[in-house]
Amino acid sequence: MQNIFVIGLGLIGGSLGLALKQSERAVRILGHDTDKTAIARALAMGAIDEEAPIHKGVTESDLIILCSPISTYVSLLLAMRPYLRPGSVITDIGSTKQAVMNMFEELLPDFAWGIGGHPMAGSEIQGINGADRYLFENAVYILTPPADVPEEVMTGLTGLLEITGARIKIMSPDRHDEIVATISHIPHIAAASLVNLTTGDNETLMMAAGGFRDITRIASSNSGLWEDILLSNRGKLEGKLAHFITLLQEFKQALAEEDVELIREKLENARNIRNRIPGIRKGLLPNFCDIICIVPDRPGIIGEIGALLGSRGINIVDIEILRAREGDGGTMRLGLPLLEDAHQAVKLLRSIDVKAWVR
Repeated sequence: MQNIFVIGLGLIGGSLGLALKQSERAVRILGHDTDKTAIARALAMGAIDEEAPIHKGVTESDLIILCSPISTYVSLLLAMRPYLRPGSVITDIGSTKQAVMNMFEELLPDFAWGIGGHPMAGSEIQGINGADRYLFENAVYILTPPADVPEEVMTGLTGLLEITGARIKIMSPDRHDEIVATISHIPHIAAASLVNLTTGDNETLMMAAGGFRDITRIASSNSGLWEDILLSNRGKLEGKLAHFITLLQEFKQALAEEDVELIREKLENARNIRNRIPGIRKGLLPNFCDIICIVPDRPGIIGEIGALLGSRGINIVDIEILRAREGDGGTMRLGLPLLEDAHQAVKLLRSIDVKAWVR
């Protein structure tokens, strides 16, 4: 059992607080943030047990989680240093890890352990209002420990974080930064560039459909936070950006030369690689099945569907409204854990005149 001190009560800090509160190992969760509104919200949601200044939180806690922007780490580590106890564990949730591990090595005393962390989860809802107990369910959670960290320290931290539902993966800071540059940081730059390509033209934005919205969703993220992330990983990003620009230039040349074979080859190669991405979605079981159903717009219809399937022992593990037209109806996706359940559910839904099929 241990006390946990969460510094930074935004989306990730709030979600960690909510998730870790379910553990019998977390006796008390203390929280700190410069935003008093965030503190009040975190207390009201039950994400933390009490607010604490740095000295109190550090002195009374066994685990300290930095959930603030990376640019704040140096000042926070310096403020924490006088109050750290022997055996204290400090981790973080930053999107780059080599710079963080360097700070831990330089600024933490020898009797405390700094272990880099990065939960690969997020939401378009920013701040504490987006906090979700299940945000990390089935998400990959990277840890980048120093070589000399004791096994019992790592076992304790991983065991605690697994309570959130995350899948813990250990890797080096350098490898982590290389991977996230490709799958997270370059996509954010690409999304921002695509949105800027519209120049804010109202007619263009009016015609922006699902594909454009999906690709550019992350461009709505906190710009200050992303400025911090991109600059902290600029060493890896410079090379990845150069490669990305080369790929775009190759497409440009293929179009100019009407090279159909090259265009087809690039599109097919991308499709094949994309289809190899593991199909586990956050919050779903590995072998989930999707049911698509068209439902009428009437009060209680979702409850009716849930009650009907529940009466036959069919568990809905995920639900999403795909499209809706007021006064008419909409399309809904239901995630079920078993294929046999999905086929039975389709029959049940059709029995109450709801069009449904397994996707």
